[in-house]
Amino acid sequence: MPFKPPTDSGKAGDQTRMALMMAGVRLFGAKGFEATSTREIAALANANIASIAYHFGGKDGLRLACAEMVARRIHNAVGPALQTIDPGDDPAAAQQAFEMVMMGVADFLLGQAEAQDIAGFLVRELGIPGGVFDAVYAELILPVHRSLCSLLGLATGQDPESDLIRLGAFSIAGQVIYFRIAHVIVARRMEWQSAGPEEIERIKTVLLSNIRAFIATNRKPVP
Repeated sequence: MPFKPPTDSGKAGDQTRMALMMAGVRLFGAKGFEATSTREIAALANANIASIAYHFGGKDGLRLACAEMVARRIHNAVGPALQTIDPGDDPAAAQQAFEMVMMGVADFLLGQAEAQDIAGFLVRELGIPGGVFDAVYAELILPVHRSLCSLLGLATGQDPESDLIRLGAFSIAGQVIYFRIAHVIVARRMEWQSAGPEEIERIKTVLLSNIRAFIATNRKPVP
């Protein structure tokens, strides 16, 4: 789809800054950092090339700002739910909360147009050790993963920091991410013209079944 820089109200400088970050997320994810020129970023953002240095100090600074924006955007999609959840000591409540959070992640990644660029950026950047990886890991992956492990551990009666639960949380989240990054493959194999609300609900039904199967299989017997 064509890129559209933000047009909402606010200071022109803020709009330019956001447009540059959105362009950076798209191009860094699609082409990689080294293969993307500042001229391309500025053109996509409909901004002056000098504005990259003005707002971010250069391409490296823009890359880090893109990572921080992506981390905030995803955290804003799942953070409120995680912060308001209090299952106490109830495994059933923990399972319900875990399912709710993962379905929220699925809604965001599969239903929001911007998620395609975000997923591409994360997949490419998280494979490269450095400042961007460290920022995304510290601000997004680690705290969200710990919260998911806490819920999954309570739901199963397992140690939330055990290998089983940590890998289980990654495997479940990975399924959601796969449906985002491989949406073209999935749509062709499923013979879908597009992945609209109906198709997303069908995907979520399968994801929900997989979550429940993992919990049922790994639930500790009640003494």
